[in-house]
Amino acid sequence: MISVQSFHDNPPNSFIDKQFSQDGRFGWLLMMWHPEHSVQLEEIAADLKLSVRNSDVNTVSRIEVEKWLKGYINELHWKMHARLRRSDLSEKGLSVLFAIFFDHELFFVQFGRLFCCLSDGKKLRVAGTDYHHYQMQTLQKLNLLGFADKDIPIKVQRVFIAENHRFLVLSGNLCAQVFDNHSDLAGLTHFVESFSGSENPMWLIIEGKARLIKTKRRKLSRLQISTGVIILLTLLAIMYVMFGNRFLDQLLHRTRITVKRSTALRLDQIPNSLTVDTQNLIKYLERIVNLPARDIELDILWTSTLDYQVTIAPVFSVDNIYLAAENNLFAYNKRSRELVWKKSFEHRINSLFYTENTLLVCLEGDLAFGYKEDGTQNWQQSINSPITDLGILEPSSISPEDDPRLDRSITIVPSSRFITVVDAQRGENLSTITFKEELYSLSTYDSFANCFYAIVNDGLICVQLKIAN
Repeated sequence: MISVQSFHDNPPNSFIDKQFSQDGRFGWLLMMWHPEHSVQLEEIAADLKLSVRNSDVNTVSRIEVEKWLKGYINELHWKMHARLRRSDLSEKGLSVLFAIFFDHELFFVQFGRLFCCLSDGKKLRVAGTDYHHYQMQTLQKLNLLGFADKDIPIKVQRVFIAENHRFLVLSGNLCAQVFDNHSDLAGLTHFVESFSGSENPMWLIIEGKARLIKTKRRKLSRLQISTGVIILLTLLAIMYVMFGNRFLDQLLHRTRITVKRSTALRLDQIPNSLTVDTQNLIKYLERIVNLPARDIELDILWTSTLDYQVTIAPVFSVDNIYLAAENNLFAYNKRSRELVWKKSFEHRINSLFYTENTLLVCLEGDLAFGYKEDGTQNWQQSINSPITDLGILEPSSISPEDDPRLDRSITIVPSSRFITVVDAQRGENLSTITFKEELYSLSTYDSFANCFYAIVNDGLICVQLKIAN
């Protein structure tokens, strides 16, 4: 709740009218200020108070308060406009602040020379209209209530007054002295009250207090919990159908690859239950949605021109692609396709192989090296060197274990200018991609990125395997 800590008005030039509920959780306040000394202001002030008290302000809810304020203030503006036109006042407009609060939340509209700020005990922060912009303004710019002969612009401000925080409303003639010159916020109330003897002063200080009645937490019933679980499961099922392509299976598959390549864990540290649970989960999902791949297509994802002739089929890790050209080794990032690192050797590279987070590089002189993904050398040994022929294109198989989007194995058949996807069980040609130049070599299937890496003439081509279920 909030409570009024200090206020001062100077009838008939200014007045403060307020009303609070018994529990302190709801209330409203009305403030009016005018620079002139006139008896006619008494009748106008009485009319303004009566209008608010006879309104349905006490029945307004938090949800509709902003809409209600805009509608009510618009009607009040025209009512005051008619009343002020008939008066002898030189300034035919009113400075007004009307606020409605719920617990610690305050909704207010302000017009003319009434300005607000919030204090948390450390600094003052402007709330609503900044008085600096209205020190030298025309009456039209001041946005006085009842002044303009057209609908007035109404902006509903919303502030939260936390416990022990204060909300200040000052007339324009006090703003410069309080907001700009006072720094001791602990004695702010006494400082403001010292201006009671100045010309036509007006202020209001509201402080946030602890709630008298604390809202009890409602416990969820069994029916509500059950309904929530059913809705959650329904949403998950809808997401699965919308995204399709067994995205959960792919996520689990890629997660397993990432875990296996982590340098922080050894394979013998991974619990056996992880594999078992994952297999059980995949089997369970396959029982729910056990549809074959309806559409398989090979598509070129990207191409990159090389300034050297590749001599060994590409190999890859989770992040990098590795190419060999005679005695040079190149590592490229998969996503950016930028060169990450390069190594040169005294002898020609005979073969490349990536396993157990290590790139195995075998040279002609029966010498082998082991490298990490970042290019750091792990070891060097004398090993009989195998020879990999770049020109050999052999069929390969992709199983559901390699790609969870599949429910049966497919066969990849490369040739001099083609790559064909075949369903070996049915003898069906599922997809074919054709190259303009000769295909020299094709990597194994990258099950993390769902693609192959092909060497065609002087270029590296990423061939993506698209599968729609």
